[in-house]
Amino acid sequence: MSMKQFVKEFHHYGLPTRDMDATIDFYRTLGADIVFETVVQENGKPCRVVHFRVSNLYVEAYERDEIAGKPGALDHIAVSTDDIEGAFAQAKALGLKFAKEEIGVSDYWPGTARWFHLVGPSGELVEFAQ
Repeated sequence: MSMKQFVKEFHHYGLPTRDMDATIDFYRTLGADIVFETVVQENGKPCRVVHFRVSNLYVEAYERDEIAGKPGALDHIAVSTDDIEGAFAQAKALGLKFAKEEIGVSDYWPGTARWFHLVGPSGELVEFAQ
């Protein structure tokens, strides 16, 4: 089971993480496929790098000892969905962590946007918006 059917589109962002395995598990739950994985040298130390693809989003995750690891360091990346209720129900069924366990409403866009935020293992927020 995954959230893949609810992700319409987004592209990529870079994500520093302290725990690559937890990051891999979280993004696989969202429907990610690993595009490639490698280890590079960063400041004389090995740095594990994994590129994921979820729908039209590419995530470049890189493992570091020091990261902000809290909302605000990377506020959020948003995905569009055609079924906000279905996405919300699926995220709950999968036991994913919510920033706030409700569907919010924003009226500052043309029309009305409905959304919710999931929290990834490094504190990153992933917004589902309709």
